Amino acid sequence: MIVRQYCRATFGLFITAALTLGGAYPAVAQGGDSIAERISAALADNDAAGLSALLAPDFVDQSEDFLGEGGLLRQLNEFNAAMPHAQVEISVSKDNDGVIAINRTIHSVAEADLMGHAPPPMPLRIEAMDFFTIEHGLITSRRGLIDKIGILRQLTMPFPAKAPASDVRVHEITRFKPGEFPEGLIADGDGGLLMTMLFDNKILSVSADGRVDTFTELPFASDPKTQQGTMCIAKDEDGAIYITVQSKTPDNHGLWRLDADGAAQSVAVLPQGAIPNGLDVDEKGRVYIADSSGAIWQWLPGASEAAVWANGDLVRRRPFIGNFPGPNGLKVKGNFVYVTVSDTASYVRIPIRRNGSAGDAELIAAGAPGDDFAIDEDGAAYVTTHPFNSVLKVTKNGVEEVVADVEDGVIGPTSAALVETPKGPVLYVVTDGGLYAPIPGVDIMPKLLRIEID
Repeated sequence: MIVRQYCRATFGLFITAALTLGGAYPAVAQGGDSIAERISAALADNDAAGLSALLAPDFVDQSEDFLGEGGLLRQLNEFNAAMPHAQVEISVSKDNDGVIAINRTIHSVAEADLMGHAPPPMPLRIEAMDFFTIEHGLITSRRGLIDKIGILRQLTMPFPAKAPASDVRVHEITRFKPGEFPEGLIADGDGGLLMTMLFDNKILSVSADGRVDTFTELPFASDPKTQQGTMCIAKDEDGAIYITVQSKTPDNHGLWRLDADGAAQSVAVLPQGAIPNGLDVDEKGRVYIADSSGAIWQWLPGASEAAVWANGDLVRRRPFIGNFPGPNGLKVKGNFVYVTVSDTASYVRIPIRRNGSAGDAELIAAGAPGDDFAIDEDGAAYVTTHPFNSVLKVTKNGVEEVVADVEDGVIGPTSAALVETPKGPVLYVVTDGGLYAPIPGVDIMPKLLRIEID
């Protein structure tokens, strides 16, 4: 059943759209116009037949909507087929020259394919606007606007693949202040951890019992409001620590190194258009950086700059309709660089050739919209899904299981690290507590969690 909601509005609400179509209209709100109400009723019901009855014999559809020329009737038919229980909000305005503007906001869960895409497991919100020219009580022409990019973003949202739930124990180790955004996490020996807070300039140490201290403070200004500061963290076999940094100060933007003696320096500047994110170091000291704009960079020890190492289709963010970052988390294991590509929900690996260049990227698993991840000795990845509030176990067979989710207190997981203990490996996960994607009725509380895995 379609629920109609009507409201009257002044043309001022539609001035941007009107100017886009080449005309500016005075704000004259009028009510009781039967043709406006009949058009509104047809649009609210996604009723192509009802609207067709209001068209003049010489009607001209001057728009090319997402269904092609003259697409409004076809649009209504597809909306009705895909969203038979839609709730449609209608706003109507009319100018002095007989032009009626009608704004539609459609709320619904799709029940069938829409625009060639399978229905996503989320409510849709579709914005559309139409300008109808009326003569002698009939529609003689129509121009329309629809938020095509917004629709595609929703239809292609990269949701996690369905998988059975795991039976694990999740322990809260420590809490952080509401509003803080734990970002990077690595093991640091003796059961301890090192971590970064997003857009801060500190590296924190966390003991096995949850005590948090400042490990060091990097020599640059940070500011979460302007998105400047630390991103992720990695460590090489000699104890040097590498940090990705985002900054509007060009010389600070890119890769930093903290030597074992505590000296911090920028070792590779990346272009301002790059978004340095996850990183790791191979056994030869080469650093690989996930650039969330759509590439993997490589820095060679002693070099004065980094270079793009891989940027093929499998690691690119989708243009225009991308919802999330491209390459996000990155780990090196053996002769491969593993990457989560958030926007396409892909888990990818790229061979490291003998000369250090990149081989052809390979898709390991789809349906894994990962932020960061940790890899165990058997090659299984424990992937944090951030806004989807879960940790997934991903292998060469795909997404095998949901290790933990919101029912276990996993809300906004951003990063993961495996720590070896006498009883075996333990998985640590940091969360933002829902800062990025709040859960209604749940307080935002960032945490460090320990997950006991088999």
